[in-house]
Amino acid sequence: MKLKRWDKTGFTLIELILATAISALVVGILSVCFSFALRVWQSTQNQKPDHTFQLADLLNRQLAECDPKPIKFKDSVHPLFAGQSNSIAFVTTHSVKAISQGVPVVARYTYDPNSRVLNYSELLLDPYHVDFIERFLAGRASSEKETRIRAYGVEFPEFVLAYAGKDSREFLKAWDKVEELPVEVLLRWRGNDSMVHARVCMVNGLFSIEVPKASLPGAGGVGLNTGLNQ
Repeated sequence: MKLKRWDKTGFTLIELILATAISALVVGILSVCFSFALRVWQSTQNQKPDHTFQLADLLNRQLAECDPKPIKFKDSVHPLFAGQSNSIAFVTTHSVKAISQGVPVVARYTYDPNSRVLNYSELLLDPYHVDFIERFLAGRASSEKETRIRAYGVEFPEFVLAYAGKDSREFLKAWDKVEELPVEVLLRWRGNDSMVHARVCMVNGLFSIEVPKASLPGAGGVGLNTGLNQ
């Protein structure tokens, strides 16, 4: 009686060693990739988003849609535009709230150098009640109209504004001409990246102009107000 012979099959020692080495190499590569991805995720979570550029874009958009129609105040009829080195207020058809797009609002930006916060607020334009507008511009609001005001605050290390008219040769710290709107508004700020940025916003214009840092007075270690004319 003949017994059936079975062929012996299996892995050799060398094949087992190679398979183990390859598996260890793959696990090592995956662990390094996972560790790197985890460090990148942690670094992005610890970083604060820089909202300064978003607010600069908003100001540029609102100035491009500035409403030049005159408003009847107690003493005169003129467009609403008030500009200082650390604040600006004007009428625009671009609101932060999408529900009121196209409806004129009074937009106001006020920078507090002590807290380093740029405060933005807006009020629905009511040309028949200019007293509400005057209180809003002065930083006050009546209790019955408080719900109309939308206010936000964004951290800005530094922030400064300047203005130029049609015949201006230099930018000025303040805009005091009641009957005339400026043509350009220079916005300069120091972002969270510690770099100085500048943008010339066109009033009722579609495009803004990025200003090279080399041409900025006061863009060095001193404050941003250096170099602006009175």
